[in-house]
Amino acid sequence: MKDRAPIHGSFELTPRCNLNCKMCYIRMSEKEMCSAGREWTANQWIDFGKVCRDKGMLFLLLTGGEPFFRKDFKEIYTELNKMGFIITINSNGILITDEVVCWLKKCPPSKIRITLYGGSNETYSRLCGDSHGFDKVTAAIDRLLEAGIAVALNASFTPYNVCDIEAIYDFAKKRKLKVKPMVYMFPPIRRFESENKVLRFTEEEAGQALFRTKKAEMDSGVLYWFIKRMQQGFRADEDDGCIVAEEENMGCIAGKCSFWITWDGRMTPCGMMNQPVVNPKEKSFDECWDYIVKETDKIFLPKACTRCEHRNACTVCGALAVAEGHGDSTVKPEYLCGITDEYLRQCQSFVSNIESLVKAENEDE
Repeated sequence: MKDRAPIHGSFELTPRCNLNCKMCYIRMSEKEMCSAGREWTANQWIDFGKVCRDKGMLFLLLTGGEPFFRKDFKEIYTELNKMGFIITINSNGILITDEVVCWLKKCPPSKIRITLYGGSNETYSRLCGDSHGFDKVTAAIDRLLEAGIAVALNASFTPYNVCDIEAIYDFAKKRKLKVKPMVYMFPPIRRFESENKVLRFTEEEAGQALFRTKKAEMDSGVLYWFIKRMQQGFRADEDDGCIVAEEENMGCIAGKCSFWITWDGRMTPCGMMNQPVVNPKEKSFDECWDYIVKETDKIFLPKACTRCEHRNACTVCGALAVAEGHGDSTVKPEYLCGITDEYLRQCQSFVSNIESLVKAENEDE
């Protein structure tokens, strides 16, 4: 596996979080975490970072849970930053105080991705259990921007906050921030493998919500040509975290040049997967990476997906296929198919309405 270089790594520093979002597939309480395993210490993360640096890793994502929830996060971040990694931090933003911004400004990450869960305190209370969450996170975002620290927004939509789609995009536009939306919610198998309940939309609701995010992001003219290009076969979205290729296996960078380390020190191709998995405490980095590469190459998408005419508009990947197939990636993910079908119906309806209006205007002339 010498031709595969592990240039991108994700360190999931903790499963703990100051919020309690209803749909989270990672979060554990202190008690749940202690019964499931033990967090790596700051020294373990720092030592492993040195190993990754020596093996050629360049890009590093620090995530959780909520990484700022760790009292030793500053120590971990500072030491990893000294190693020269291009670091991105995933956070809910609420714990990013003036003091935190002050020390971040001295050695800033390349970007902090803040998940914005709603457009009001009421939504934060309903979904995340924090009645002042919106005020806290928006204040943190403004602090970061004022300090010159790059910010991007994630937005996870569920039945509890779908009403806030337009408000979230309005907030982002006022600050010239890009939003990465997610309408698909993973089953919480990362928390408890026996648990399969998940807070998510019906297929139709998810497809409609996905279209609403596009409509909120773009003006009508841009959206029209976005859809037309998609209908012509061009891939709809280019995402900096999950680059998708037209392949029959995983089709993204996971297990090819990217890996994930869970809070308790297990290496997987992607944070959304429980398997394949190997323990870096028991094997060398090279042995772990070779195993991940070999096992990832055995994961194939369903044949129905690789031959689907709507592949360019669908978000299917190996991790999603495994989750929907209850561990079997070759099972057709009907839920994702339903989302894509509804999304494309919404897109076609929009295009038809635009073209009808243009036709009527031309006839009037």
